[in-house]
Amino acid sequence: MKFFITHHLRCARILFVEENRTIVAQGHRLFFYENGKRERLIASLPGSFTEKILSFFTFFRLGLRMGIHAAQPLGDGRILVVLKRRFVLVEKDGSTRVVDQVHRGNKPASRAICRVPDGSIFYGEYLLNIDRKIPVALYCSENPAYGFKKIFEFKAGEVRHIHFIQWDPFEACLWMGTGDANSECSLFKSVDVGKSWIRIGGGSQDWRAVSVIFTAESLFWGTDAGSDAGLTPNHIIRFDRVSSAISVVQLIQGPCHGSGSLRDGTLFISTGVEGGDNEVDVSAHLWASRDGEDWCEVYAHTKKRWPYIVQFGVMRVPPGTETSDVIHYTGLALRRSAETWYSGKLEYGA
Repeated sequence: MKFFITHHLRCARILFVEENRTIVAQGHRLFFYENGKRERLIASLPGSFTEKILSFFTFFRLGLRMGIHAAQPLGDGRILVVLKRRFVLVEKDGSTRVVDQVHRGNKPASRAICRVPDGSIFYGEYLLNIDRKIPVALYCSENPAYGFKKIFEFKAGEVRHIHFIQWDPFEACLWMGTGDANSECSLFKSVDVGKSWIRIGGGSQDWRAVSVIFTAESLFWGTDAGSDAGLTPNHIIRFDRVSSAISVVQLIQGPCHGSGSLRDGTLFISTGVEGGDNEVDVSAHLWASRDGEDWCEVYAHTKKRWPYIVQFGVMRVPPGTETSDVIHYTGLALRRSAETWYSGKLEYGA
């Protein structure tokens, strides 16, 4: 199995996939693309003069966490957008307004904002929280036009931050992942749409994930044992829905920064480059599997020689890939690809 890039667009971030239609950010502008071709401008997002000037340069845009970080369609033609420290609602006519602030930190993690079938939107806090003195909360909104309300909070010292909130279509429930130290790495489940949470497992780097992939029998993730994890190796993990047991299915080269699936059930996971002692090389790697058991590396991309504090070298996977036959990701701080939207297809049997 090999991955072949069929399309790329520089200075662009792929934020959401729905079959052949994608939402793509270029600076402070948001576009619809259809089959890789620009369909129309959705909106130009608000920002100060200084922010827009600095955002023009990729190095500063990434290093200062500027630009558009997420775009969540609301099902009624509106889109909720995340910029640095604020949520912006894009109306059907393209008009915009700030509806809430990101309460702590610059933004949620890339998969820590989630829409559930009843239309509610959840987001989990992601902040540096190095000394663990700050509590970390989960927020919900029934209508983002009126902002978010805190519905759950970890006490200071329980977790460093929330890595993901995802809706499970097989069990019709929510899953949440936290990190980063061993005691902070946990997987939680909510069967009442976020009102209460059950800790399913945790206590080691095997439970540290930035996102999960759902199948009927299992959950899969790549571990995110980063540069703070010493020599701890990273793996692809399978979680059994019946027994709640986890098993290692594949050793990978570095911490996982993205994962997804395709319409035909193919699973894929990407590693990143953080400069940790547990990394095999300085490349981001893409892995794929048709059954979740046998995995193979299908692509690799070397990190750009930028300081890690500016941006790790990653392949960031957007929500919605399970509706498509195409793998999409945003390459960040990779060689000849400071910020580029890539799409391509897998060739099976190669």
